[in-house]
Amino acid sequence: MAHIRAIAVLLLLPLLLSGCWNAREIENLLYVNALGVDYVDNKFEVYAQILSFSTIAKQEAGGERSASGVAIAKGVGDSFVSALFSLYPTNQEQMTWSHIRSLVLSEQVLKHQHLDQVIDELDRFYEFRYTIWTYATKDPLMDILTPKQVFNQPVIYSQLSNPQDLHKQNSVIYPMKLFQFVSKRDEPNKVVYLPMLSINRKTWTEDNKPLPQLKTTGACMLQNKEVKGCWPRSELLGLRWLDEHTNRSLLTVKKGKQPLANLVLQKPKVKIQPLLRDNQVAFQIDVELLGFIPQYQHISPVREIEKEAAKKIEEEIRGLYEKGRKQQMDTLQLGHTLYRKYPQEWKRMQQNGALPLQPSSLGAVNVKVTIHDGGISKVKQVR
Repeated sequence: MAHIRAIAVLLLLPLLLSGCWNAREIENLLYVNALGVDYVDNKFEVYAQILSFSTIAKQEAGGERSASGVAIAKGVGDSFVSALFSLYPTNQEQMTWSHIRSLVLSEQVLKHQHLDQVIDELDRFYEFRYTIWTYATKDPLMDILTPKQVFNQPVIYSQLSNPQDLHKQNSVIYPMKLFQFVSKRDEPNKVVYLPMLSINRKTWTEDNKPLPQLKTTGACMLQNKEVKGCWPRSELLGLRWLDEHTNRSLLTVKKGKQPLANLVLQKPKVKIQPLLRDNQVAFQIDVELLGFIPQYQHISPVREIEKEAAKKIEEEIRGLYEKGRKQQMDTLQLGHTLYRKYPQEWKRMQQNGALPLQPSSLGAVNVKVTIHDGGISKVKQVR
């Protein structure tokens, strides 16, 4: 009898297990990979980039590469949330937001101070993540979200979804995730450099036809939650020497108009010191870099190349400082450094939440460049 009861219990157990009765098949969901937000004529516009994951899975399994499988849905509304909800009536399947990798904000969203509304919604809805890459752009969002990849590679391997590998290879502006952007934006007197994406239509071709590609063309800068401007990459070159995320970057060294060599410089060590004297503050910056020579253009002693490289880097740092100071922007984070080290002094000196900067506020900029080799060349460098 006991055996019969045990068998009956075992037969009933499967009926009590919930199992996956309400699970949805993954091919019956629409996966949003990137979200673009614009503000036009007093209305929010959202662009949802949706990928065909079945295409990606087929390619990763070694199948034939077909079309990229990207669709864009555009919604419009008086608020950010209503613009998102305007997408639902035309959906043919359930849309899921938990796989978003990138957020692209137009310059208008940043300028019109609607960013708080966007961040507030991203913070409240459980499917959104704070680990998505965040960008600014001046280009039409439809162009940014529909680039064709080389050899029909999946869009998830584009610069939009995977910028870190590219930054390691050529570092200028460090890519930023949403939680980093939000935390830095809230810091007093800190300038946030939000990478700016654009479309390059000249560099790449495929089958003798132009192949537009994404490019990080500069950065939009915010200080105390206010947009201060968007600068091209060429005006932000000094930033790479002060960012400890810099992995490697190219520098052409000249003496006068004579090019000496191209250097690859790596992983700067940076120290910014506020020096207080007579109730005033000046800042000293120390930068140390290691590098190697991938190309000699004019044979010169290594010491001379190191000296000219240090001089060029100091020029780029001072240039970045002066351009920012003229636009009431603390591009070198001097005020924020004072706030961190001597908060009471910062409170005494600040005006409207920022440290007033003078030409004399930036003191010595000491740059030390050490070239450790000439790449894999067997030629011994003359020091």
